[in-house]
Amino acid sequence: MAALRDCASWLKYGGAAEGNPAPGALRHAYAYGRSQTGRLLRTMVHHDLNVDETGRRALDGIIANVAGAMLGEFNDRFGQNSKDRPDMMDHFVPFQVEPRGGLKVFYTNTSFEYHRGDASLIHTDPAGARDVEHGPDVRVYHFTGTEHGTGIWPAADAQAVAADPRGWLERAQHLRGVVNYGRLLRAALVNLDRWLTEGVLPPPSRHPRVGDGTAVDPAELAPAFARIPAARYPGHNVRARRQDFSTLPPRPGAAYGARVSARSSTSPAPRCPSRARGQTARPPAIRARPSPSATPRARSTSNGWALRPARSRRSATSSTKTSRARSRSPRGCGTRGLRRRDRHARDTSSFLEA
Repeated sequence: MAALRDCASWLKYGGAAEGNPAPGALRHAYAYGRSQTGRLLRTMVHHDLNVDETGRRALDGIIANVAGAMLGEFNDRFGQNSKDRPDMMDHFVPFQVEPRGGLKVFYTNTSFEYHRGDASLIHTDPAGARDVEHGPDVRVYHFTGTEHGTGIWPAADAQAVAADPRGWLERAQHLRGVVNYGRLLRAALVNLDRWLTEGVLPPPSRHPRVGDGTAVDPAELAPAFARIPAARYPGHNVRARRQDFSTLPPRPGAAYGARVSARSSTSPAPRCPSRARGQTARPPAIRARPSPSATPRARSTSNGWALRPARSRRSATSSTKTSRARSRSPRGCGTRGLRRRDRHARDTSSFLEA
């Protein structure tokens, strides 16, 4: 974190004598972090490590994307900086990380981070009972109906595990989300730049709220999804938990009050559960607001979660071929594809990460 700070400071303030290739050319420095690197930026903001050794601001703006409400073990000897499970982390609180010294921050998350059990804690109290507002230098945006990644196209129920040399697949009971929220991130960058260079305020934070009933307990969504034929909603919802690390192994405590976006109970059930799962608003153009939160009558398109199939002896290769054939089918609905199994899949109570 100190190296990141010093690098940004050198690019902004360093002269030719210090080896800067473009002295005086850079006026602002922005940082973007996704998932683990987003948690790194949140940890950096929390520790107020954005001021260099001469008291100057290094970074001017930050976009911490899909980091949820978590920090990380980035400043610990033998720390596990890749550990990202909210029910087993020591470096979890505080949830509301406020920047200082004029730094502007966007916290952007998908529906996955909400169903993972922690993203809502950015803007609620630990019990999930009331909304908590951030300061004037923070915006919080929820990209509704999206996965941790930027979607899969063409639509499929399987994806290769990222950075896995064995070529294993992650498989879901439904088709994976196809929404690419890259344009929303571009809009966030444009708004962040205009905020810092022109003083144009970005759109207000948009996310589920306890006060207006758009942030609810995950279990409350089960009846809505039960009306969709062959749709399978998680029977076990992930809950971030308090952990007492004064003893090892840590002693688990009470769960935090995780909240997710409410779903409409009045919208007609879609005919194709494998392609219409949950709700999202239409992605805006580049200059539009980054994203509204879920609304009662939003169009049903995709979700931030998917259940893994049960274990099976069927090979990953044959399953992949079947999946590709079904994804090309003009029908592609039915329950036949939802029953396929993969030998590398976990039990049906676990979530599938993008």
